[in-house]
This record gives sequence, C-alpha cells and structure tokens, in this order.
Amino acid sequence: MAARLGPRVLVQGMAPRGVELVLGRVRDADFGAIVVAGAGGELVEVLADAAFALPPFGPATALRLVEGLRLAPLLVGVRGRPPVDCAALAGAVACFSGLAHALGDAIAELDVNPVIAGPRGTIAVDALVRPATASTPSARA
Repeated sequence: MAARLGPRVLVQGMAPRGVELVLGRVRDADFGAIVVAGAGGELVEVLADAAFALPPFGPATALRLVEGLRLAPLLVGVRGRPPVDCAALAGAVACFSGLAHALGDAIAELDVNPVIAGPRGTIAVDALVRPATASTPSARA
C-alpha cells in the first residue's frame, strides 16, 4: 500500500484495549494554562467526568487527578479486565502537563483523545492542536 500511495498513507497497528481518557490543555484568562484529564473516547461528552490542574505537575499529582475521576474504578480492573499500569498513566499525564506548561501562549488548545491506559502502558491515539492567533479568545474552563 505504501509503495502504491507513497507518503500520503501511514499504516499503524490497532491500539490495545484499555481505559479511554482525554487529556486537554486550555488557556484561561485568569489562570493561564489548565490541564484537563477525564473520561475519554465516546464518553467524553456523555459522562462529563473531568478534573483540572495547573501545570506543570509531577506523577504524584497526576495520579491524584485521575484517581479523583468517576471512572477511576476502571483503572484497577473490573469484570476480569487487568488493572491499568497506573505508574505509566501518571507519567504520561505529568509529561503532558509539562508540555502544556512549556507551550505557553503558542497554542490556544490541545486535546489528546483518546488516551488509552492499559496493563502495558499508556498510548495517545489521536490529538488536535489549535494554534494561538491574535484573535483567539482565552478559553474558560
């Protein structure tokens, strides 16, 4: 397929099963960058399960952030599913917070959805970046 279509195509393996989360970064007029972690995938709008923190923060804060979500029981494994590697998830959220902080005013919004947390680690499946422009209003959390 790549030989026929060239650089216009990218073939990837399927993402593993796991708990779908969303990581986001918005810019608030009063607080600046804010990191959002919550239920992701198709549940992002349905559950409205999210927690907020000011970046940057480390893995301990990241773990407290996700453990405060209503979906947190899914992280320890339910109905025969294995538990999520919470250390990998906390590391990914903490790294995301560092990125959110470092980007400063360069972007208006960053959404990574879904982020799949599983027993073998955490993987970002899709992302959307909205660059800042002179006319971009600050987002309200």
